[in-house]
Amino acid sequence: MEIYALIGESGTGKSYKALLVAHKFNVNYIIDDGLLIRKDKVLAGHSAKKEKNRIQAIRTAIFEEPTHAQEVKNALKKTKPSKILIIGTSPRMVDKIISTLDLPPVNKIFRIEDFSSEEEIEEARISRLKEGKHVIPLPGIEVKRRFPINLLESLEIYYKRKYGKRKIGERAIVRPPFSYYGKLFISENAILDIIIFILKDIKEVFKLGKSQINIQDEGITLSISLVLYYGKNIPEIGNKIQNCLKKELEYITGISVLVINILVYDLKY
Repeated sequence: MEIYALIGESGTGKSYKALLVAHKFNVNYIIDDGLLIRKDKVLAGHSAKKEKNRIQAIRTAIFEEPTHAQEVKNALKKTKPSKILIIGTSPRMVDKIISTLDLPPVNKIFRIEDFSSEEEIEEARISRLKEGKHVIPLPGIEVKRRFPINLLESLEIYYKRKYGKRKIGERAIVRPPFSYYGKLFISENAILDIIIFILKDIKEVFKLGKSQINIQDEGITLSISLVLYYGKNIPEIGNKIQNCLKKELEYITGISVLVINILVYDLKY
C-alpha cells in the first residue's frame, strides 16, 4: 500500500485540490476530515464538518473515537486499497491518522503550495475566514444524501489537458455548524484545556505549571511555565512548543495568538 499526504494550513484549499492530486497520481482513496472516500462515495467514517465545535471537529478528523477509527480500519481491510491520499494540516496530524488507522508510513508528502498559487491560497483563506465556507471532497448529491449540513453550492473539478480540459469530479461547499458567525466567547479555562491537550503530544514536556491567559479582542497572549525532560536543547524545544501551540490554538479557536511566553522552571531527570 502506498500512502500519499497533502499538507496545508487550515483554509488553504486542500480538500478542493485533493481530487486533482488524486487524479494525477492515480489514487482512488482519500482520507479527509474523518471520512474514507473512494471516488465520489463515502466508504466509512463521519465528517468533521458535522460537529458543533472546532475541538470535536479536530478529534473527529484524527479518528480519536475508537469506534470511528475501527469502522474505517474495517473498510480498509475489506477494500485493500493500493494507494491512499491523506489530507492534513501538518505532518504531525497525518502521522496521527496513520498510527490510529494502522497504516504504513508515508511514501510522498505534497504541500498545497505545490498545486496552488499564492493567489488561490489567499482566495481560499478569505472564503474560509470571512464566509465560513468549507469544501467536502464529495459531490453535492452525496452530501445531501448522507449529511444534515448546510450545503451552499457545488464545484465542478476539471483536469487540464493539452487539447482542452476534462471534468473529473465535483466538490461540495458547505458551512459547518462551528463556522456560523456571531459573537464568539471562549473562557480562559477552555484555552487551558486545549493547551493541556496539545502538550500531551509533545514528548519533551514533563509537566505544565502555572499559566496566565489573556483573551482580548485582538487575540490571545499566553505565559506558561513548564518542566522539561533533561538532556534536550531548551531554546529549540521552546520554539517548537511556541509554534505548535500557536498553530493548533488558532486552528481550534479561530482566534489569533499574539504572544506565547515560556518559562522552563525545572528539568526532570
